[in-house]
Amino acid sequence: MDEFKAVYLRLCKDNHVEPQESVMEILRSCKHSPGSSRSKLDLSTTSLSTETCAVLGKALSADRLFVEINFSDCMIGDEGIRMLAYGMSSNVAAKTLDLKGNNIRGTGAEAIGKMLRHNHTLKSLVLEWNSLGMWENSFAALAEGLASNNSLELLDLRNNQISHDSAGELGLAVQRNTTLKLLDLRWNNAGLLGGRALLTAMQQNKTLTRLDLAGNNIPQDIVKAIDVAIANNEDREAVTSEHRTRQEILGREIKQLKTEKRQQMSDLMDKLDHQQDALSRTSRNTAHRIGQLQEALEERKSAFKALNSKLSMTEASLALAEQKSTELVDILDKTRRDNAELVTKHQEDFKTEKDERFGTESRLMKELVDVQDRNMKLETKVDELERRCQQQKEQIYELKEDITEVNAEMKVKSSQSEEKLNLEKLKMKDTIRESQQKHEKDMERVRVDAEDTERALKDRIQKLEHHRQNLEEEASRLKTLQVSERMSHEENLLQAKQRIKDEELQRSKHLEDKIRMLQNAKDDIQQHSSQQSQTVAELQSRLSNATYEVESLKRKIEDLNQELSGKSNETMAEVAKVKLSFQKQINRMEADLQDVDELRDKCARLEKQLLEQSKQHRETMAAKETETAAMQERLRMKDAEIARIRDDEAQRVNMLQSAIMSYVSSSRISPASSPYKA
Repeated sequence: MDEFKAVYLRLCKDNHVEPQESVMEILRSCKHSPGSSRSKLDLSTTSLSTETCAVLGKALSADRLFVEINFSDCMIGDEGIRMLAYGMSSNVAAKTLDLKGNNIRGTGAEAIGKMLRHNHTLKSLVLEWNSLGMWENSFAALAEGLASNNSLELLDLRNNQISHDSAGELGLAVQRNTTLKLLDLRWNNAGLLGGRALLTAMQQNKTLTRLDLAGNNIPQDIVKAIDVAIANNEDREAVTSEHRTRQEILGREIKQLKTEKRQQMSDLMDKLDHQQDALSRTSRNTAHRIGQLQEALEERKSAFKALNSKLSMTEASLALAEQKSTELVDILDKTRRDNAELVTKHQEDFKTEKDERFGTESRLMKELVDVQDRNMKLETKVDELERRCQQQKEQIYELKEDITEVNAEMKVKSSQSEEKLNLEKLKMKDTIRESQQKHEKDMERVRVDAEDTERALKDRIQKLEHHRQNLEEEASRLKTLQVSERMSHEENLLQAKQRIKDEELQRSKHLEDKIRMLQNAKDDIQQHSSQQSQTVAELQSRLSNATYEVESLKRKIEDLNQELSGKSNETMAEVAKVKLSFQKQINRMEADLQDVDELRDKCARLEKQLLEQSKQHRETMAAKETETAAMQERLRMKDAEIARIRDDEAQRVNMLQSAIMSYVSSSRISPASSPYKA
C-alpha cells in the first residue's frame, strides 16, 4: 500500500496535479486499519476528477498489488473511464473491476472494448447503471472487445439501455467468446429481435451457463429456448469437468504407481546393494581367516619337516653307530675278555639312547595328532562359512522372486490402464459414428429441401413470364409464397447452422470472393433493370399505373433478395464458427492422443529401465513392446480414420455450399430477368 501511495504522489507531481484529499484519506485508512485487505482498492462513492482518473490509470497500469478494484457510483464520465481503461489494459493483477453508476456512454464504451482486447487477467466486470447502449457503434466496439477477450467470466450489463441492435452485436460477441460463464442483461430493451439474436448466439456458445434476461420484453418461448441452451451448456460443462477430473485422477494414479514402483525398485536395489556389501565383507573376512589358517598350517608343516629331518639325522647316526659296532665286533671279540665291562656299559648306553629316541617319536606323534585336530576344526569352520554363503544365495534368490512378482503386478496394472484407454477410445468412436450418421441425415434433408425450393422458384419464374397480364394477383401470391418459403428457409438454415461441421479457411475465403463477385454482378443487373424500367416507362406511358405497381413489386423482391443474401452471409459466418468449434474439438482429441503417446513413451522408458536392471525378464518386456507396437498401429489407424472423416465432411460441406450458392444465384437472377423481358 505504501508503494502504491508513493507511486500515486510521484505521478501527481510529474503531471502537476494536486493529490485529491479523498483518495489520500482512503489510502491512509487502508494503511492504518489492521483488518483491511491489501488486495482491494475501494474508491466507491468518491467523486474523482478527470486528472485524478488519469493519474490512477497510470498507477494501476504497473500495479501488482490490488486484485479487486471498485469505482462504483463515482460519476467519472467518458473521459475519466477512458483514462482508467487505458491503464487497466496493461494491468496483470486485477481480477475484479466494478464501474457501476459512472454515466459511461459512447467513448467510454469504446475504451472498455479496447481494454477487454488487451487485458487477459480480468475475471469479473460490473457495468451496471450506465448508458452503454445509447450509441450502437460504441457498443459494437465493446462487443468486439468482449469477443476477442479470453479471460472474462462474469459481465454485468444491467440497466444500460441496450436496444435490439446492440443485443444483436452482443449476441455475435457471445458466439465468438469461449470463456464467459455469467451474463446479466436485466432491465434493458432487447425485445423480440434481440432475444432471437441471443438465442442464435446461445445455440453456438458452449461455455455460458447463466443468462439473466428479466425486464427485456422477450417472448416466453424465446426465453425458454435460451434456458434450454443454457441447461445444455451446464450439462456439457458438468460432463467436461467430470471428464477432466477423471483424467486428473488417472494421471495421479499413474504417477502414484510410477513413484511406488520406482520406490520399490530403489528399495530392492538398496537391499541388494547392502546384501552384496555384506557378502563381500564376509567373503573378505573368510578369505583373511583362511589365509591365517593356511599360514598356521604352513608353520606346522615346516615344524613337522624339521622333526622329520631330525629323525632322519638320528637314523643316519644310528646306522653309523651300527656300522661302528660291526667294525668293533672283531675288536670286541679280541678284547671281549678285556673289555666286557666296556661292552655292558656300551649296551646300557645304547638302550638309554633307544629309549630317548622312542620318547621323541611318541612326542612327535602327539604333536601330529594335535595338528590334525586343528585342521579338522578349520575344515568345520570352512563348512560353516560355506553354509552361510548358501543361505545368502537363497536370500538373493528370494529377492529375485519378489522382483518377478513386482514386475507381474506392474504388467497387470499396465494392462488395466490399457483396457481403460481402449474403453475411452471405443466411446469416442461411437460418438463420432453417431455424429456422422446425424450429419448425413441432415445433409440429405437439406439437399432435398434445396431441390424442392429450386423447383418452386423455377415454376414461379415461368408463371411470371407467361402470365404478365395478371401481374397484381401473381405478385400477391408470390409475396405469400416468398414469406412462407423464407420461413421454411430460415428453419432449414437454422438446422444447417447447428449441424454443419468442418470447412477449410482457404475455401471460406474463396467463397467470400465469389460472394463479392456475385454481389457486384447483382448491382450491375439492378442498374440494368433500372434502365430497362425507364425505357418501359417511356414506351408504355399509357400503362403507368401498372408499371408503378411492377416497380413496387420489384423493390419488395429486391428487399427479399437482400434479406436472403444477409441470411446467406449469416450461414457463412455460422459455418466458419462451427468449423472453429470442431477444430477446437479435434485439437482437444489430438491433445488427448498426445497424452496417450506420452504415457506410452513413459511406459517404454520404464520397460527399458527394467531391462537394464534385470536381464532375466527380457522375454516379458519384449511381449510388452509388441503390445505397445500394436497400440501404435491402432492409433495410426484411428488417425487415418479421422482424416478420412474430415475429408468426407469437407466434401459434404462443399456440396451443401454449392447447392446454397446455386439457390442464391437463381433467386438473384429471377427479379432481374422479368423487367428486361417486359
